[in-house]
This record gives sequence, structure tokens and C-alpha cells, in this order.
Amino acid sequence: MSLSGPIAAILLGSTPALAQRAGENAATQSSDAFGRSVGNEKTGLYNSEEVRGFNPVDAGNARLEGLYFDQVDRISTRIIDGSTIRVGAAALRYPFPAPTGLVDYSLTKPGKDASYSVNLEYGSSFSIGPGGSVEFKQPFGDGSFGISGGIGFRNATRFEGGQSLYRPVGLTAAWRPQAETEVLLFVGDFIYRSDELRPIYYPDGTSPPPRIERGIDLSQPWAGRNQDLWTGGAIVKTPLLGLKLEAGLFYSARDQHSVYADLMRGVAADGSVATRRIIAERDNYDGSWSGEARLVKEWIGTTVNHRLVASVRGRSRNREFGGGRVLTLGTSTILRPDLRAEPVWIQGAKNRDEVRQITGGLAWSMVAPQRFSLDVGISKSRYRKALDFADAALSDPVTRDNPLLLNVAGSVHVARGLSVYAGYTRGQEEALVAPDIATNRSEAPPAIRTSQVEAGARWAITPRLTMIAGAFSIRKPYYNLDPALRYRQLGTLTNRGIEVSLTGQLAPGLTIVGGSMFLDPRISGEAIDSGLIGPRPVGQIRRRSIATLDWRLDAGRGALSFDATVESVSSRMGNAANTLVAPPRATLNLGARYRFKAAGGTWLLRPVLLNAFNEYGWNVNASGGFTYSNPRTVTLQLVADF
Repeated sequence: MSLSGPIAAILLGSTPALAQRAGENAATQSSDAFGRSVGNEKTGLYNSEEVRGFNPVDAGNARLEGLYFDQVDRISTRIIDGSTIRVGAAALRYPFPAPTGLVDYSLTKPGKDASYSVNLEYGSSFSIGPGGSVEFKQPFGDGSFGISGGIGFRNATRFEGGQSLYRPVGLTAAWRPQAETEVLLFVGDFIYRSDELRPIYYPDGTSPPPRIERGIDLSQPWAGRNQDLWTGGAIVKTPLLGLKLEAGLFYSARDQHSVYADLMRGVAADGSVATRRIIAERDNYDGSWSGEARLVKEWIGTTVNHRLVASVRGRSRNREFGGGRVLTLGTSTILRPDLRAEPVWIQGAKNRDEVRQITGGLAWSMVAPQRFSLDVGISKSRYRKALDFADAALSDPVTRDNPLLLNVAGSVHVARGLSVYAGYTRGQEEALVAPDIATNRSEAPPAIRTSQVEAGARWAITPRLTMIAGAFSIRKPYYNLDPALRYRQLGTLTNRGIEVSLTGQLAPGLTIVGGSMFLDPRISGEAIDSGLIGPRPVGQIRRRSIATLDWRLDAGRGALSFDATVESVSSRMGNAANTLVAPPRATLNLGARYRFKAAGGTWLLRPVLLNAFNEYGWNVNASGGFTYSNPRTVTLQLVADF
């Protein structure tokens, strides 16, 4: 095998491989403002945790290289290059879309050229402390086979106090024996050790918690999370008898060796806490085998192109949970550390949750370039969920459902550069698991029926600048806490909204990714009619606006660039009665990139000032728990590609 890699580049003076990590830029690589992650960076309105007011991963709406993937938890960053949110116009021509949007992950793959990347960091969007990674992409022989992978680390001191150690690792092998054929094998682990979680504050009145000095460690040193998040699988894409086969089999698992939740209830204006409880559990497991096999046939005509997709997708998921203990620490405070000795506790028997699902479907797409498009999909699903409680006094429910799923979407070009689109989707999604504060914590309701209608327009203002504006209405059952803190269905939630996206080049070297979402979430049903809860869901914002400007000097060819991101979010409800409101907030991030060549490699130096004006705000989760926003901080990153 010939000499390759960074040593060869230095000794032989050869041209290094095309930049890998040093060339990443989420802003310049985004085609809309609906959400894009590239490496460590994210931009846009949405992400894998929130799309139009919902969590796409928890809903079961994840894809890996376009194929169905039942994602249990976070994926190792050493096997994933990034993700794209597919919603609205970005979901057109995408087979079997979901009512509340999809998150589509792309794998890191070896190419024809060898490359090596070293990344050193200090600080991040959630912590201070050193971090980094070493990655490689290495082909062998004629380049038809190769491997990529790496290892990362972060020794973090979180902004809310507490220490955390992260170790993402991963490896991908690719085999491309002929044109249009690719076989991928991959495995990754995201390792958490001594991850001391922040307390969550539940106010006792109609005001948020008092302002807390950020950075004080209020966690208990013995209440650290230790877990492994596994992701692995295989993908095959190849021509087959005049068709194209696309198939993937995936494994995703969360193996929690120890996990804690620190809940401070009854937080008063003076910082006192009426009751502090820590939920302690060991040896929880949640794992899923999932995948999809597709046969794709395309017909390219003189004026109209057709595509037919026949798909079978399914999953087998097993979860072990519960059996933990509620450790009551009594009164406490949020103003200073309140350290306690760990109570003696014994892990109890586990509950078991089993889901089996298989779905078959057909999707047809017809496209007349620059004239119109039409997408139609229909699927039939067989779903079974069985709960086996450790407590013999509880019944073990079994739920079955066989829904018919449907999606129809189309677009029409009405003028030069202007098209309109509309769509309807009926689907089946997972409900969120009961939160830690619930009396039936960790229970997962059966899958729910959901639907969405949407319409909008896409306008190419210039060949490099595009605006998208759309409206949507999403309807799904609403699960949350009742006044007795039992997690159950309380009604129906309808999220109606408008979203606007503007992306592209304003001038050579000047890129914008900007958008706004205006949301009108409203609950209806028995709990509202009886006055049990208010009409607005807890934790959902009613507006988010974000804009990123990236200016690279010398008309986009210079070594130096500057970027700025402004994000503004509205107020949100902080309790189910709708008597507590978390105020709005806005933040400004400032950054720069300096690119240079040295030692046979391509280098990037990137400083970023996060939350430049040190804005103080509150985040609110769906159960009414408050945590403060991150303070002003400076991060520094040095990347080298060889």
C-alpha cells in the first residue's frame, strides 16, 4: 500500500485531501432555514428536539440515510456528519413523510482520498472545559473499500455547575464494488460518565424562580449519570433487476448504568424549596432493532418523470424501566449548594415495555420539471405494545392498532421562480414518555394517530436566494400531567402556525439563513371543558425568530470570515393552569473563521462569543420544570485536515 495521510503530505509536499471538518459551515451549507446541523454547528428554526412544537425523535420520525430508523437516543458524533429537518417544502418528493416533520441523518463515510482531521476545542454551547476529536477516512487498494471513524472527548464543567465526561467513538466501513452500489457497516457509542445533572425547578406560584447566580453547582456529587448510547447497523444500496434496492438494518440503544433526576418542587420567591426529591435508578435499558427495505423504480420521460417506491419498514423495541427509589431530601434552596449524604437505597424489579410494528407501503411521485409535482403515499401498519409491570397488583395492558397511513402533496410552478405547494399527511407516532415528576414516571403511552395539513409558496428571488412561506395545522392527542401529577391524555392539541425562511447569498461572500415561526398551540377536550388545565400547552413557545449572517471576505474566497446569529423566542406557559409565564428572551452570538495552510494541512481557527449580552432567561420543559439559560462565554476551536 502506498504511503498516504499527513506524514506523506508533509514529507512529499503533496496536495492534501479536500477539507473535511475545516470546511464545515452550517450556514453556507443550508438550503432553507428549517434546520441543518453540520458537525458541531446548527442553524435554522428547528432541530432534532423540536419541530413545529414537537420532538421528531421521540415521535419516531427519524431517518438514517433516508431509511426508517427508530432512534432511541443521541447518536455518536463520530459516525454522523450532520442532519437535515424535512418539513414543509423541504419534505416534497420525500417518500412517507411524517405529520410533525422528519430528522434525516447522514453518515460519515470514507471516500476515494485519505484524510485525517484533528479538532481541539475549549468550551461549547453548554459547558466550559477542553474537548476535541481525532478522525480519519482511509481507502484501501483501488478505493472500492475504505473505513472512517474516530474518537472524541470532552471534560466539561457545565454552565449550571457539575462535571461531565463525554467520549464519542465510532467506525464506518464502506464497500463500493461497482457504480451505484454501496454497502455500509457502522457502529458507534456515545459514552457518558459522571454526568452530574442540573436540578429542575418547579415554582410554587405564578412567577418564575428568582434569578439564580449561574455557575453554582447545586447538584449532588453522588447523583451522576453513567450511560452508553449505542448505534449500529448496515445499509445496502444497489441496482437490482432494473430496480434499485435500498435497505437498512439499525440498532439503537440506551444502556443506563445509573441515572438520577433532581426535582425541586415548591420553589418560592426567596429561593427556598418546599420539597427536594431525587429519583434514583440503575440498569435501565431501552433498545430497538429497526429498518426498512425499498424497491425503487424510476421512469424518465421527455416531459414527466415518475418514481414508484415499495417499502417495508419495521421495529422491535424492548425497554426495561422503573424499580428505582424516590429519595426525599426535604426542604432545600436554589441559592447555594445544599450537599447531602446519599441515602441507602436498593434497586427494585423492572417493568418491561415491548413494541412490535411492521408497515408496508407504496409511494408514487410524478414530476414535470418547472411545471408541477405530485406525491402520493399509502401505508398499512400493524402495531402491538405490551406492558409487563413488576407490581403484580397492576394489570398488564396490551394495545393493538392497525392504522391506514396516507400522504398527498403537490406543487405547481405559477410563474418564473415561484411555486406553490400543499399537502396532507395522516400518520402514527409515539407519545412522549411520562416525565420524572409524574406519579407514573417513565410509562410510555401507546402510539397515537396524528394528522397535518399545510400549504405555502417557494420564491427564488435570485438564483442564489430563496424565500419559503407556509402555514400548517397539526392535530394530535395531548398527553401531560393532571393536577394529581398523573401523566395521561388530557385532550387534543392543535398546533396552527406560519413559518418563513430566507436563505442564500445576499452578495458574493455574504450568506443569510433566517426564519420565523409563529405558532398558535391550543388544547381542546375534557380537561379544558372541566377547568382542569388551561388551553395552552406547557413549555411551547408561540414565536421563534432566528437569523445568521456569514460574511467571507474577498467575495467568498478570503481566508477570514465573520458570522453573527440573533435568536429571539417568545414567552411560554410555565404551568398547566396557564397562570405562570416564562418571559421572552433574545441572544446574540458572534463568531469568526480564519483558514490557513500549514504542515501540509488545511487549518481552521474559530472563536465564538455566545450570548454576547449575557441575557438571562428561563427554559421550560413540557412538565413545567424550569432551568436557566446559558451565560455569556467564549469558545475556541482549532481544526486541521490532512
